Amino acid sequence: MKSIRKQNCILAIVMFALMSILTSFPVQAQTINQKQAKVTVQYASIPAKVETSSSGDIFITVKNISDDYRVDYDMRVLNNKGNVVEVSEQNGGITYFSYLKKNRLYYYQIRETRTSAYPWEEDFTGEWTKKVPFVIAQYQLSQVGTGRKVRIKMPKISGVKSYKVYMSYKKDRAWKKLKTVKAGKSIVVSKFKGKALARNKKYYYKIVPSKGVNATIGVIRFSKKK
Repeated sequence: MKSIRKQNCILAIVMFALMSILTSFPVQAQTINQKQAKVTVQYASIPAKVETSSSGDIFITVKNISDDYRVDYDMRVLNNKGNVVEVSEQNGGITYFSYLKKNRLYYYQIRETRTSAYPWEEDFTGEWTKKVPFVIAQYQLSQVGTGRKVRIKMPKISGVKSYKVYMSYKKDRAWKKLKTVKAGKSIVVSKFKGKALARNKKYYYKIVPSKGVNATIGVIRFSKKK
């Protein structure tokens, strides 16, 4: 089992931003996967946010909901076969997993730990939560010809059958569904709400795999003609 490289919050956020660029064709595209999911540890509901970059790295942020300074959370990642591939022990906050592969379906689990306050007490380790699925997907974006059209190809991932594609003028709301695309297939986007895609205007897209708690949110913008 490979060990985890732990990064502090500032370094993790900076690295995440740098690794999010997909490609460098005339259409400017960037992708950030982020969606919150909740898992249950003991009798408490703990918010956990999954963030993945197109390079295949993942950050899982766990919010410590306990007022007890001795409480922390272990995290581990399993592959689609149920085998543990990475473990992070007692590292609350942002955990950085660097050995996960692109275009894979994974699961994460969390358990609560508590350090004893007195010599006669034993340290506490809770049970692992149920498995929560997430996908590290790399979508291929390309410009169709010289026009204002973009092709988005969906990867083939074991356990993922299809992807729902949405678009919006806003990066966090007002999503309009364009199509459900099968794994391995593509969608060509040339219009939004009945209008042709314009130059130098941002169009946000969201891709939601049929399995997994995380969705990809990105932006498409055609550069102005020189």
